Amino acid sequence: MNRSRAAQGVLAAGAAAFAVAVLILSRTPGPRAWALHLPGFLSGPARSFVLALLVAGAGLLVFDFLRGAPPRDAVEGARPKAASARGAKRRAAREHASRSTSPIPEITIPGWAVWMLLLPWIWTLWRLETRTRFLGDGTVWLDGIRNGNPSPFSEPLAAAAWAGYSHLLRALKLPIDPVTAGLLPIFCGVLAVVLFWGIASEITRQSGSRVAAFAVLATMGVVQLYFGYIESYPVVSVALLAYLWLGLRTARGAGSLLFPAMALAVAIASHLSCAFLAPSFLYLAWRGQESLPKRVAITLAAPVAAALLLILLGYPPSRWIGAFAIAARAVESGHGPALFAKPYGVFSFGHASDVVNAILLAMPVPAMLLLAGTIGNWSASPIRLFLLLAAVPGFALAAALVLPVAPAQDWDLSATLLLPMAVLGVYAGFSIPRLPMRGFRGLGLAALGAGALLSFVLVNAGVESGLNRYETIVGPGARITRYARAYGNELLATYDVERKDYARAVIHAQRALDAEPTNPRYWIKKGAALFELQRYDEAIPVLEEGIRRGPARDDSYYDLGNCYARQKRFPEAAVVFREAIRLGHPRPDYYNNLAVALFYSGKPDSARALWTEVTKRWPWYVLSKRSLIQHFGSDGSDSAQVTPARG
Repeated sequence: MNRSRAAQGVLAAGAAAFAVAVLILSRTPGPRAWALHLPGFLSGPARSFVLALLVAGAGLLVFDFLRGAPPRDAVEGARPKAASARGAKRRAAREHASRSTSPIPEITIPGWAVWMLLLPWIWTLWRLETRTRFLGDGTVWLDGIRNGNPSPFSEPLAAAAWAGYSHLLRALKLPIDPVTAGLLPIFCGVLAVVLFWGIASEITRQSGSRVAAFAVLATMGVVQLYFGYIESYPVVSVALLAYLWLGLRTARGAGSLLFPAMALAVAIASHLSCAFLAPSFLYLAWRGQESLPKRVAITLAAPVAAALLLILLGYPPSRWIGAFAIAARAVESGHGPALFAKPYGVFSFGHASDVVNAILLAMPVPAMLLLAGTIGNWSASPIRLFLLLAAVPGFALAAALVLPVAPAQDWDLSATLLLPMAVLGVYAGFSIPRLPMRGFRGLGLAALGAGALLSFVLVNAGVESGLNRYETIVGPGARITRYARAYGNELLATYDVERKDYARAVIHAQRALDAEPTNPRYWIKKGAALFELQRYDEAIPVLEEGIRRGPARDDSYYDLGNCYARQKRFPEAAVVFREAIRLGHPRPDYYNNLAVALFYSGKPDSARALWTEVTKRWPWYVLSKRSLIQHFGSDGSDSAQVTPARG
């Protein structure tokens, strides 16, 4: 069996194995195979649809392999010698053209038709946008956007883009909510799909193969970032894709070295981890067509431009050092607090499983193509070396990082680091001699990628499916850090409170407490949920423990005061309400409830003074006004119960 035939078999076997694994592991989805269990969280019709796509894609690739191909010698022997010679010349010319550095021929598809395809793409991104904000740090970024100051962490330019977008929304007098905030990632998705087409055009020159390569790139799992995913990585990934596209052009001898240099600077300013692209850029500089002095100048310009961007964004060198120190600690495990310690080490089956899951979630089809291309002896070229030098450091960094959050939750960083490897995989698969990726193969690859991507997208586009999956990956059966379990269950408890599902909030807050009992925030969250369930006897000791562990939190005193008030322990309630007022910012509900406690403690004059102050400072707050009318109005009524307010 020749190498091309072996590569074809590897591709068919990989597709079949992937489809079968998804079918099996999605029957009872658990926390370990978090890249393969996705259809198990979908409703019946949606699950059947994505599984049908996966089976159809794998089936086409298997059928393509099983139908075989006539032996090359037999085919050529049946032809006249002259025709065979002419055919050999044509094949040699085609193979030479595929390795040539000549410019890409014009795309045969009309330009207007290509651009019109953006309309259904935009609609798809909007219609299937992420409904829950559990993956990544979506809730943190949304809060930062609402405040107009998203924290830059190690992604200052991405944070600046989000800050500028939030200012634009305010200037247009639009609310800053998940819907409006999700428009920026959708815009990034429009830019990304254009870059995918550009990258596909660099990878292959044949029209049918170009469309297939584009389909594979556009159906990678990393595309989930553009479905309203509120985080820094939609912006970062677009900067990285732009660098890869410009680098591919430069590698084949088109365009100036200056363009990938500036793209590299933007990528690094978007996220400091993009410094892993430096070896690939140095290769471009080494073989560039410009004169040696010019290449040296451009090479030095890239880090200078990145440094200037960071400084202009208010991100001085001291913060660079701090960010890289955090990354070094994430790579070198065993030096952090016990709270962050993983249940397995870097060199372990558990960590290897996380890396494989990240690959299968972010780039399943490109991974198969990479393996097939390696078996099939894909042709060497400057493009191949450029992509290798970008992919290997990115993969090494993704494999080495051991972050405290659940790997399935922090998939976005891993997926971004694996982007060059994904592009390398597509190039490898589409460069196998005598194995063109079109027809049945191209259709099979597209169907397989669409099924894998839609599994991920549809889970996150549904509230219940996204909630159930997240609860699974941070639940009791997950092998994750104590911090990841506590943080994940706190997010779930907060979401439960927003939905007024206080019984579930108690469960998730207790799981957070079990993982990190020293954190007062979790005690307070559990106590507040118990209060809402009117389980005051249980809530009071929980809140008292929260105060003991975190005496500077005003919300704990406020919640405890409400419990005392509901038990008619008004003097004790007044004491803790005063402490909440002392520790917190002025709030009408704090003052109002203190007045309630004072009134029923036999101090009506003090209560009246407080209610009057609230009505003057916060005229929109009606509870205090009602209490004044009820207890000190002209009708003289003072017998009705006053209900403490909840903030």
